[in-house]
Formats: sequence, structure tokens, C-alpha cells
Amino acid sequence: LECFERATNPNISDFERRRLLSFVVVGGGPTSCEFTAELHDFLKKDVRKWYPDIIDLVKITLVEAGPGILGSFDKVLAEYYLESLREKEIDVRINTAVVGIEDRYMDNKDDDECQLDEGDHHYTVAKLADGDEVPFATLVWSGGLAPVKFIDGACIEMERGRAVVDDYLRLPGEKGRIFALGDCATVKNNSHIATASVAEQQAYYLGDCFNDYYSKLDLLEVEEGEDLPLPGPVYPALMPWAPAEFMNKILCDSSPKFQYKNRGSMAVMGSGGGVADLTHTDLPIVKTKLSGFAAFVIWRTTYLTKQLSWSNMMLIPMYWFKTWVFGRDISRF
Repeated sequence: LECFERATNPNISDFERRRLLSFVVVGGGPTSCEFTAELHDFLKKDVRKWYPDIIDLVKITLVEAGPGILGSFDKVLAEYYLESLREKEIDVRINTAVVGIEDRYMDNKDDDECQLDEGDHHYTVAKLADGDEVPFATLVWSGGLAPVKFIDGACIEMERGRAVVDDYLRLPGEKGRIFALGDCATVKNNSHIATASVAEQQAYYLGDCFNDYYSKLDLLEVEEGEDLPLPGPVYPALMPWAPAEFMNKILCDSSPKFQYKNRGSMAVMGSGGGVADLTHTDLPIVKTKLSGFAAFVIWRTTYLTKQLSWSNMMLIPMYWFKTWVFGRDISRF
């Protein structure tokens, strides 16, 4: 909103106004795509009411280094999402990487001349691998993360910047006393995609291991230098809704090792659209793929099941209804 307020200044140049209204999103995964679609809806449906004179100057650019967006989804769904973004007049650039962010200075006497020497006006551009440059005021990076220094500097076995763990999420050579999970860890010979679903299921697994087995272990009885015993059987966290967790014992087999269960992949596309890839899900539902409003309903239903309290599960649909009737609140305090 600050960019829009600054863009209404009649004393700035057309180049500066367009730069202020240029939004760049880096990455082609579900997070980037969902954010891009939501940003488009927010600007075109809500901000438009307050800045009708400059809304047509807005440009949203999505940059992905790979051959396409939503690489983990079914190809048909990924193509559908890509075409839908382009129908919204979002500039989607695939097979293009951001190779740098560069500061530039502009001489106010000639707005078209960019100078590397410090002048009267400062701005930034995203430099792309194809040689193109995109001036911007807002850039959102969701193209992957580097390992944190704590992990990167640790004297442990690493694979592509992630700590290697065994089937019990233990670091090798640490006597079963150090565990790793989430984006910082990769299971040896059985790597999983670094997603929230994997991290959540690993957290459930370790929680059950600690509560059901390790909490009952008397460490004084374990000789120094001896490996801690392996945990007992643990049921995988297949069901994403806490009240339905009892179904895990019916639908899954227990094992001392960590078991990842595919719950499907979903990506919302603003208001009323989305894609859902359920072709490989382990949930007891029809194996299918959906797009459009049906996928949107599934995504929102799943979102509700992730809430930690019944009050939130009731309040959130009320907020959705309020937004649908009156639009989003863009007031600033």
C-alpha cells in the first residue's frame, strides 16, 4: 500500500511510478504461486477501489528457474495453473533464474538514463539469466532456502546442504541421542520433498517416540557410549485432522521407523480456483485430480482441519464471508 501511496505523487516520473507498481515473485512452487494469485486478487479487487487511476500500471512477475511451475504436481494441473496465471495478465517467466539484485541510480534530469554512479535517485532491478532486467519496488523470494549456519557448520554428514538421518530420524554416529527433522534433514536412501507435510509427520513421529518410549527410559541404566534403544512401533500421521487421528490405527500399519504418508498436493488460486493432485494420496479417497472451484473447496476444507481450536474453525469462515461481502480491509494504523 505504501508503494501505491508513493505512486500517486504527481511529481514522479512515469518510469518511477511503474517501478513502484512492479511486484516480483521468485520461485514456482505452491507457496509462490498461491501468493502471486492472492496478490493479484487483492490488488485487482480491493486496492482498485482506492487507486483506480493507477491500477492499470500494476505489473506482477513470477520468475521460475525450472521448466515449469508446480513441479511436484501432475503436469496437466501445472499447465492449467500456468495458463490461469497468464489469463490474469501475470507475467510468468519459466526457464529463467534471478542471478542478482542490483542497485541503480538515476539522474533526475534524464529518467531514461541509468547510471552506476550515485545520483539523485536510487532504485533496484532484478537481473535475470536471459539478460533481461526487471525494475521493482517489492520482491518476494520463495525459491528455496540455504541451510542455516548451525547446520552448515556442524561436523555431521551432509547431503545437498541437509543433515543425513537414518530411518528413525537420528544422526548417524551420535548414539541415538540427536535427532533432526524438517527442511534441515534428509533420510538416507529415502529422501522426501522438503514440505510442511513431511515436517509435520516427522514431528508427530518423534513426539510419539518421546512420549511413548523415550520418556520411560531410565538413562542411568544406559551404559556410557552405548546406543539408545530403538523406539517401539509408531503409527504414521496419515489423517490431517486431530479428531480423526484414531483412523491412523485402522488405515495404517505401525512401525518403529518413520513412515511418510502422501496426503495429496493442493494449491489455491485466489478466490474460487485451485488445483488438487490426489492421484498418489494414501488417504482413503478416490485417486483423482481436480481443478477450479472443486479444488478450491477441498483446499479450504483442509485449511480448516489444520486449526488448533474449534473457535478458529468457526471464526475463519466468518472472516471469509465478511471478505466476500465487503472486501478486504486495507486500512492502516
